Amino acid sequence: MKSKQLKLARKEERRRNRTVSPKARKAIAAMCAVIVGISLIFFSVDFLRAKRRNQPPLFCVPVIEYDNGSTDYYGLFYKVWKDYDPFENETRYYMGFWFIPKVFKL
Repeated sequence: MKSKQLKLARKEERRRNRTVSPKARKAIAAMCAVIVGISLIFFSVDFLRAKRRNQPPLFCVPVIEYDNGSTDYYGLFYKVWKDYDPFENETRYYMGFWFIPKVFKL
């Protein structure tokens, strides 16, 4: 009888000790804030280059290249696609998030 109660008490104590300490919560929150901050900086730099200056992005990796010269670039939580029109010999850059189709343009 006592062994069952002792086992249940130890199990309950282990369950209580699984909580994350306040120090660890602060560390996790700080890491998330740093990642979001870096992502915002990357997005803003690439946004200015793509939309204002019509230049390719700096912080993105080219992933898909199409036969007509268009390219899809993927960055940290966003994507940039280069739309090349061979008839007008013009290149335009559009931005969006990873899962948003190309129809919605920023």
